[in-house]
Amino acid sequence: MAESFLDYLKHLTDEIYAMQKSSEARIDRLTERMDRSREEFDRSCQEFDRRSQERAREAAEADRCFREYREESQRRMDDINQRMGGVNNVQGEIAEDLFRRNIKGALKEFDMDMDEVYHNLKAPGVGEYDVVAVNGSEAVVVEIKNKLKANDIRKFYEIQLPRFKTAFPQFTNYKVYGGLGALVMSDEQETEIAAMGLFVLTQGQDGIARVKKPKIPIIL
Repeated sequence: MAESFLDYLKHLTDEIYAMQKSSEARIDRLTERMDRSREEFDRSCQEFDRRSQERAREAAEADRCFREYREESQRRMDDINQRMGGVNNVQGEIAEDLFRRNIKGALKEFDMDMDEVYHNLKAPGVGEYDVVAVNGSEAVVVEIKNKLKANDIRKFYEIQLPRFKTAFPQFTNYKVYGGLGALVMSDEQETEIAAMGLFVLTQGQDGIARVKKPKIPIIL
């Protein structure tokens, strides 16, 4: 009886020991898996940090390239605008020279003998008058453009021309006519200008200035 109880205790002890060993083995395996998971997580974090830094460098490089592109584009646009401004100035000077040199002869067709032709008459606070042909009693005030725009017509007709006698009182007793000239002018613009009572100055196919007198010229 005593031996049977001892055998039972020994058997129970062996089972407990076996269970403990099994538990320890499972814990060891779990610990290993946790260690591997932690290592994989650490590697993932490191890879994420590496990629984040790489993306940050790529973004910084892209931003730098964009700034350089924008600056270069702006430099090119400034250069083009400067060149175009120079071309426009030259063309404007060519137009003014053409009409200034030819206006006296062109106006003779209308029995208007002009004695002097003034160029770029300036009046403080008023503006500049491109070409002014005068004799003892008449003055023809002409605004010259390379390419005429709609607002050029209105500005001259409504603002510049009415101020001429105020700006130059020496012409107070003169008959003052107005005119618009351009190297590039549409047929519609010619019709509009003439309807306002203004002289129309254009360039003929032979390169000579042409002057058209309105049917009812406006006289200041």
